[in-house]
Amino acid sequence: MPFTRRRGPQLRCQSQHGQRADLLRRALVLAAAPAIVTWSGRTACSVSVQPRRFAALGGAAALSGLGAHSSPALEGSTVSLKQVISENGLEDWKLKDYEAMRDDGPRTSRFEAAIMRRLKGQEGQATVVDIGTGSFALLAVIAAKAGAKKVYAIEKNPDAAKQAKETVEKAGLQNMIQIIEGDSMKVDLPERVDFVVSELIGSIATQEGVEPIIRDAGQRFVKRKVEGGESMCSQMIPARCQTLIAPVKYTEHRIMSFAGKRGVMSRGKPEDGTLRPLRLRSKTRDLNFLAEPQILEDFDYCNPGPRQTERQMIFNIPKEVANEAKDFSGFAMWTKVVVDDVDSIDVKTQKVTSHWAYVVALMAPVPIPIAAPGSVQLTASIDYERSPVRYTLDAVALV
Repeated sequence: MPFTRRRGPQLRCQSQHGQRADLLRRALVLAAAPAIVTWSGRTACSVSVQPRRFAALGGAAALSGLGAHSSPALEGSTVSLKQVISENGLEDWKLKDYEAMRDDGPRTSRFEAAIMRRLKGQEGQATVVDIGTGSFALLAVIAAKAGAKKVYAIEKNPDAAKQAKETVEKAGLQNMIQIIEGDSMKVDLPERVDFVVSELIGSIATQEGVEPIIRDAGQRFVKRKVEGGESMCSQMIPARCQTLIAPVKYTEHRIMSFAGKRGVMSRGKPEDGTLRPLRLRSKTRDLNFLAEPQILEDFDYCNPGPRQTERQMIFNIPKEVANEAKDFSGFAMWTKVVVDDVDSIDVKTQKVTSHWAYVVALMAPVPIPIAAPGSVQLTASIDYERSPVRYTLDAVALV
């Protein structure tokens, strides 16, 4: 028998697919989302919606990619969801943001320890460049105090560069640290340096443009150019950055009308037709993880080889999370930084709140029930050539 909701949008589907399929249909109806759901390659149902209701939900941009196709890799009933993240303005830091970075204990202490290890035995000899030094010239000051002969600190934000100069002068380090205002990919250094230190990593690791900056620095700033296959780890802090990703239930997904008031929406400005994701503090209790994380991207500062622009992953959803899997929201992404061969920073596992956040891509306007045990197949594409970087998440889930 077909199921019909009398008021608002109408949904007609065959009932042969069982209770889980019915839960999914009802979720889509309550969302009033224009969608097509495919079950094992056959169109099972469709939703039509009045234009006003569609606009109230945010229109096509808010529901971007909520469509359907089946995947030969997954056997059984499936739903397909797609979102794109591409945000401008993430590098427009304010003083409070630089303070949060400075006061992030695990981040600052591990960078400091790595710089001190690198300079040990080279006091008064080694030269350093700090890319993106920020208002407090934090890593530049650490390097100078640890014994660097000279530190060049590059900052493209004019206000932050001015504050950095004041910080350096107050510390009495103006003869050791030279602030250079400008884009690191456009400025030149007075000399090549022994190693590069930087912290240009976003909550999605490469989202703030670190990848081309480090490639450029490796070629133009260090004393010895690195040839193919040769390690550059002695010349880079950190050694690599990764973005981890996992499917999640966001416990506040059904009350998204309050998201703006709670301050969980990303401060970035999404490009037209792309998603504005959530940004949740690292110690949030609003996320239930449905599977073990996998690597979305892995940028190796030491050997920046060819870009990997697409990854395919399958997340196994265990039966132990069956209750949470009734409300699959989307994917959480977070940063892991390998500072050197001694220390690393993982936002998810550190015990105190990080200045880095979880970035959450909600794949539909309301949670979707998925199978547990079951699986979610994700094809993730990253366009590093675009500015801002564009991340496309194309998921197929068993329901």
